[in-house]
Parts: sequence; structure tokens; C-alpha cells
Amino acid sequence: MSSYLVIARKWRPALFEEIIGQDHVTRTLKNALGSGRIAHAYLFSGPRGVGKTTAARILAKGLNCAKGPAAVPCNECESCRGITTGSSVDVLEIDGASNTGVDNVRELRENVMYMPAGGKYKVYIIDEVHMLSTPAFNALLKTLEEPPPHVVFIFATTEVHKIPATILSRCQRFDFRRISLSAIQGHLEAILNDEGIVFDRDALYTIAREADGSLRDAQSLLDQVLAFGGGAVKSADVITALGLMDRSVLMALLRALVSGDGAGCLNIVEKIHNFGYDLKKACAEILARIRDLTILKTTGAGDLLEATDEELKELGDLAEGMGIERLHMLFSIISRGYEEVSRSAYPRYAFEMALLRGAHFDEVKPVAELVERLETLGRRLGVDGTGSFDRVSFDKGANQAPERPGKTPRQEEENAASHVPAGAGEDSAGYGGPEKDGGDVVEFIKRRNRALAGPLGSAVIELKGSSAEITVDNKNANFLRLKKGRLEEMLKDYYKRPVKVNIIAGNNAEPDKKKPDGLVTEVIRILGGRVIEDSYRGTNV
Repeated sequence: MSSYLVIARKWRPALFEEIIGQDHVTRTLKNALGSGRIAHAYLFSGPRGVGKTTAARILAKGLNCAKGPAAVPCNECESCRGITTGSSVDVLEIDGASNTGVDNVRELRENVMYMPAGGKYKVYIIDEVHMLSTPAFNALLKTLEEPPPHVVFIFATTEVHKIPATILSRCQRFDFRRISLSAIQGHLEAILNDEGIVFDRDALYTIAREADGSLRDAQSLLDQVLAFGGGAVKSADVITALGLMDRSVLMALLRALVSGDGAGCLNIVEKIHNFGYDLKKACAEILARIRDLTILKTTGAGDLLEATDEELKELGDLAEGMGIERLHMLFSIISRGYEEVSRSAYPRYAFEMALLRGAHFDEVKPVAELVERLETLGRRLGVDGTGSFDRVSFDKGANQAPERPGKTPRQEEENAASHVPAGAGEDSAGYGGPEKDGGDVVEFIKRRNRALAGPLGSAVIELKGSSAEITVDNKNANFLRLKKGRLEEMLKDYYKRPVKVNIIAGNNAEPDKKKPDGLVTEVIRILGGRVIEDSYRGTNV
């Protein structure tokens, strides 16, 4: 009775040239075998399923081949066949995960002293070597320092950071890379063509993408799809057999997100939820697509993307109508949403809220453009070149000169006092008659204390003899009463005589609530926003 050999075993490389995507490793090993520069210990590190153990076996073949040491083992001699089938007594494969103790290493140290039975070297391949305990590593260290000349160690690991530095320093280290999506897809095509199996290229693309850089995983997934499809590889079969979400649904969700269609986002999440698809993975897929949009917007080319031609076209169309700042903000929002989905007891709700935050985030304007437009506005209003202007909320003097930068409050008070015009504080109406004052006194106070000047902008100030009646709206009246002593000090400096302040709360001092003043309107137009509340006037607009 014949037994089925899975694709991963049937198509396992027998020569260095057949290893996919690791040319930087295979070239070095071939040259070492050809020149006789054989190290006593090698360390192969990298992701799962990229060829570490396969390369270790081929290296062992090259060392013990009847024609070797040889860069190209014959795969026909007794030693090569024994290594291929796993029956060679000179090449021992040890699982580090199940032989973690110091006793296992002590047994290994005793056996390394014996000469090889038939080949030239005793080769110890220890897979997942990072699983060894600290005492086991310490026991192995002495052998690595002074190994017998007929022994070669080959360590393989997916977590090289867990290996002690004392072990690393005694090995030649080779870092295996993730295999590119195109290389995996091309290899799967070669396998199916050789096997005479009908396939869709898009189906192989999906399998290669799901493999995430692991050729062995891709071959295992291909076997699963072949079993489901009855000997053919179709796109629909891949999605069903592997339990994947249709990529057209994910692209529809991306379109709804970038177009601001919150309702569309919720409807698609409902479909994803009913399908039973992993919402965390769906969020990760959307995050990856936003990254693709950002790269397309930045580079204008799809060379850095792993996408089909159809997907590239659709992504390009979406990127065309979006600003780079909006893409950056979307990535931040969905990235935070991914963390919330990962931690939440209700991942669907977290996913929905993240999508809604992204969909309803208004298109932002480039900062440089806003600065330029604000500077233009400042020049029109006569603002100096400092790049800043005061918040205007006064009924009078809307175009008053801005505060001078770079001065302390005390310096500003001294400067303000020194600039009071002669006779400005004289009461031309005499002590007995009322005198209305506004812009001048407010400007004087503003130079010395902007926090007080703000509420006074909408106030009516009347000087009656030695008293100053300040009529202001209810909201600002309470604030000014707390600052009454400070106000009296500044009014004394302004009028050149003691002045008693009387705060009167009244609605007649409230400004027009219907619409903001001209400057605020202009700022709203430039920034594309709306006034929620004027903090000086206490007015909701």
C-alpha cells in the first residue's frame, strides 16, 4: 500500500541551490565546504519554515558525502541517503524542546568522544536550541570551547535572543530571512505545474500571503486546499478551506472608512461578525491597507506593497483623493483601535468605535498651509512679524497692536506706565460728573494683565468722581470681583489718583450673540472650524 507524502516533505530541498530565498547563507556554506574551512559550531536563526533545518541537513550531507567534503553532495551514497531518511548514525538530530536538562547534555558530551562510524564527521543538529536550560548550556559550553576535531554542532533556533552570549560567541551565526511573498508564490506555481494541477494565480497569492514568509507553512496550506478542492486550487476554495475573510469585503470596509461612511463601516462589521472572522485580524488587515495607502501616496509606486494588480489599482484610486495628514491620522486612530480590540472583552464594539472615529475625522489641512494663511491674515490686520497675534474679543480696538513679546509681566507694567500720555488720567469732567471710558483704559490694563483685560472687553466703564463703575455680564462679574484690588491698583496708575472699583452685573453689557466678530469669522474660515464658546464673553455661538 502506497502512502501519501505531503508537499513539504516531497519538495524538501536536497541541495543548497534548491533552498528558496537564503542565498546569503547557502553561498557561504558552499564556499566553506569547497575550501575546507569547516567551523566546529554553526547557529542558524530565523523565522519558522524558512529552511534552517533543511540547510543543516544539506551541510551534514556535504561534510559526510563519499565525495566530500563537497559543496554539492551526491545524494546517492550511503551517507547521503541515510541523512535524507534520518537513519544515519553519524548525524544526530536532537529536539532541544524535549531534551532540555543538564543530564541530556552530559550524555551528549560523553558520546562526542567516539569517532564517526562511517563518515568523516559526527554532526549534532540541535533544533530549538534556545529551549535548553541554563545548566544545560553551561554543560555544553566546555565542549564548544574545545571540541574534538571530528565533531560539528549545528544549532537551529527561532529565538536567538534567548541563547547565552557565551554560546553565541563560539558559533558561526547565520540569520535566515523571511521569504518574500513573490518567491513563495513562484515556488508554489512551480510545484503545481510539475504536478499538473490546475490553479488560479490569485489563489496562490492568498496562500502565500497567509504563510507570512514561511515556505513550509505555504506548502502545508496548499496541501489543505488541494484536499478541499479535490485536486484543483481555486480562489473560492482557498477562502473557504482556510476560513479567510473575502478580501473584497475588507476592501469595501476600507473604502467606507476613508470616505467617511460610518453606517457602511457598521454594516460591514456586522457581516464580518456573522461570518465568525477574527475581528483582531480584520483590524490588522485594515491597518495594513492604510499603511499601503500611505506608501502609495508618498512614493507613487507599489514596489513596497504586497498586493495583486487589481488591489494596487484600487488602492491607488483611494490614495489619489486623500491627503497624507489624513492617512497619518487614520493610521494612529486604527492602531489605537487595534490595541483596544486586543484587550477588550467586547472586541466588536471596540472595532466599531475605532472605525467610526476614523470615518468621522474631518479632513485636516497641512500645518504649513494653515500657518501661511494665518500669517496672511496677520499682515492684513497689521500684526507684527512675530507670527502671533492676540485673541481678539473686544468690542473696541479690534485692530489694536499686539502685545510685545519677550517681556516679563513686571517689565510690561513698567513699559505701559511709561507710555501713558500726559494728561490721559485727568478727569476733564471733574470729580462730580460721569466719564465713560473704554478702549484706552482696557488697552492699558491689557498691557499689564491680559487675564483682566479679557473680561473688560465687553464691559462699560464709567468714572464717577473717585469711583469707577464697571458694568459687565454676570459671568465675568464674579471673576472681576475677585480681582478688585488688582484693578484698583491699575486704575490708580492710569487715572493718577485713587479710584474705588464698583462691579455691577448687568445684561446690558453682553455682546451680540448672533455671530462672532470679523476676526473670529476670518479665523474660522481659514481653519475650517466653528466657535463653540467665546471664553472672554461667555457667549455660545
